[in-house]
Amino acid sequence: MATTTNSRPHSRRTARPADPNLRKAALWYARAGIPVLPLHTPTADGTCTCRNADSCESAGKHPRLRHGLHDASRDPGLIGSWWHQWPDANVGLATGTALDVCDMDTGAGLAAVLDTLDVIKPAAPLVRTGNGWHLWYASTGLPNRVGLLPGVDWRGAGGLVVAPPSVHVSGATYRFQQTWNGHALPDCPPPLRALVAAPTAPVTPTAETITQFGRYARAALDGELQRIRQAPAPVYSGGTRITGGERNNTLHLAAFRLGQLSARGHVDEAAVHRELTAAAVQTGLSLTEAQRTIDSGWRAGRDRPRR
Repeated sequence: MATTTNSRPHSRRTARPADPNLRKAALWYARAGIPVLPLHTPTADGTCTCRNADSCESAGKHPRLRHGLHDASRDPGLIGSWWHQWPDANVGLATGTALDVCDMDTGAGLAAVLDTLDVIKPAAPLVRTGNGWHLWYASTGLPNRVGLLPGVDWRGAGGLVVAPPSVHVSGATYRFQQTWNGHALPDCPPPLRALVAAPTAPVTPTAETITQFGRYARAALDGELQRIRQAPAPVYSGGTRITGGERNNTLHLAAFRLGQLSARGHVDEAAVHRELTAAAVQTGLSLTEAQRTIDSGWRAGRDRPRR
């Protein structure tokens, strides 16, 4: 049996009432193939049951076990003994095993992921956390990534997430907004997997002036940049994207039109790509999505030169 650490005495810190569903959920996740471990619990006064309660910056999010993730298990007998000892323990899941998680701390982070996937509703289990969302995918074998996008992290090999129905320090309960039946998790979509697998340094938009343009081409580029910056963004309600916005379509059309001009030799391709990318990133599109959209529109435009 794993070696355990002692929690702070409850006479000093009162844990929230134990939820019997915590033990049931822990056993259910284990049966689904995900290693489980008990976590400390947020207390009624908003601190943590750990020994460093007064200074703990991860209340309810870190292991009760001495060896942390190394003690995570799918053994139902061991899991049962943990929740017998700590019936109020939050449920932790080891990622990089059967599960990887896209962790979005903000609404802007969720929006960035949905834009990357180019969907209104992701085709994966979606967990509402205390202040964000988790998307669950089958393990990719990829490592943890911090700052995948603004407000977005990736929990892969060697990672840990808090699972429903655990309690957040805010008092909110982790819950599935899009359910999971316990069967095989969906594969990570290629655009998101590419973002995790091949991190790219973010660009800093510049005001570099393109000098190798005629006045007509310069005016055409300026017009397209204005359309990109004014393109409607997606609309969200309750964490769900209910309209797709026009940023991708506007960017693709801009690249297409300028690609048509480039086929006649009037455009500095590298400079145009830099300005289009900078404008797209300013509107909230991810760097990867912007570059992919520009490349697609540019190639299509070159194949159909403007007369």
